[in-house]
This record gives sequence, structure tokens and C-alpha cells, in this order.
Amino acid sequence: MAEEQRRQIEQLMGRHSQSSSVRHYRDPDMTSPQVCKAFVVGICPHDLFVGTKSDLGKCPNLHLQKHKLEYEYKTRKLGQRFPDMEAEYFNILQRYIRDLDRTISVAQKRLEHTPEEKEKIAQVTRDLDELDIEIGLMIQELNYLIKLNQSQDEDQTLKIIDLSIQLNQKSKERELASKQARNVIENVGQTSQQKLQVCDGCGAYLSRLDNDRRLADHFVGKIHLGYVQLRRAYEEMKSKQK
Repeated sequence: MAEEQRRQIEQLMGRHSQSSSVRHYRDPDMTSPQVCKAFVVGICPHDLFVGTKSDLGKCPNLHLQKHKLEYEYKTRKLGQRFPDMEAEYFNILQRYIRDLDRTISVAQKRLEHTPEEKEKIAQVTRDLDELDIEIGLMIQELNYLIKLNQSQDEDQTLKIIDLSIQLNQKSKERELASKQARNVIENVGQTSQQKLQVCDGCGAYLSRLDNDRRLADHFVGKIHLGYVQLRRAYEEMKSKQK
């Protein structure tokens, strides 16, 4: 019965029907343009972010495990080299790493201070500098008066005591100003709800207010680990290309 159906299909579609061509189909060679060189040589970016918001979709080229095994056997066991395939893989990695670096750079610029914020930081820094100069001059004057007052002159002694009190007060002002400056620098441009920093692994924004568990979840997340893996592969191939 099955043989009769096959004959009828061949009569309708010709001897080189779809069923016939499938039986004689051969997979393309490892170096074929149809084959994904990234998958064969290392890792294909399309495989790293499946099911995440960074999902790249299905790779348009073939991923066949036998090609990967063939490449590994020929390079590791037989010592063969495939420079064209490796160069193509390196170019793919380089494209993704450049995009990632651009994303990180843009994210960091978004967190930079505005001109008004920079002026506020500059002002508290100037205030501290002025206090440091005043304190420095007062210390020099005090040391000079102490050396000069060898005879324990009462007027000079009173002057030394008065200057010491002023110096102590000025030091307290400086300590308070230093705390205020730290507070300004830490909080300028950032609300208490969202103190952000950029992850240098994947370019995502991280909140410094997140607890350790949430931060840990980020660093073991699929997107973060995917980009870390891409960069590691890029650095390895970059060294190999040199």
C-alpha cells in the first residue's frame, strides 16, 4: 500500500519529488556560508539570551553539533587551523562588544552631574580649601608665638591661649563642613529612592539601595552572565588573533 502511494506521488510530482530529495539531502560542509561560525568555533550570541528581554531570536544560520565536534577534533587532535572561520567569529564578537561598550558609556553619561550640580560640588570644595588655608595660617602663627614667648610674658600667653581657642573652633567648623561636603557629593543628582550605578559587565543600572540578595540575583542572571561570557570569549579571540 505504501509502495503504491509512493508511485502515485512520483507520477504527480516527478521522480525528483520532495520525498526523494529529502532522502538524498546532505548537510552542508562545516565551512559553508550557511553554517554559523560563532557556534562552531565558540558561542553564538543568539544562544545566550533566549527567554530574556535581550533575546536575539533564532540564529539565521545552521547550528549542527557535528560541525562543532568536527572543528574541535581537527583543531585539538589534528592541529589544523581555520583562520577564516575564526576571523569571522572574532568579527561577530567584536560587533557585540562594541555595542555593549557603547551602551555602558551612554548609561554612565546619563548619571553624570548637571552644570548646577557640578557648581554645588565645586562650592563645597572651595569652602573646605578656604578653611584649610585659614587653619594652616593659624597653626603657623601659633607656633611662632610659642617660640617667641620664651620669657612667659603674660600678654603673649593670653594671646596664645586666645589663638588656640580660635584654632579649635575653626577645626570644628572644618569638620562640620567636611561632613556637609560628603553629604552633598553623595546625594547630588540622586534621589534617596534611586542611587544608581552602571554595571560594567552588562550595562544595566543597579541601585545601591538594593539588598545583597537582589544584587546577587543580578550577577548570576542570564543577561549579565551572557555578556560576561561574550566579553571573555572576545578577549580570548583577540589574543589569539594577535
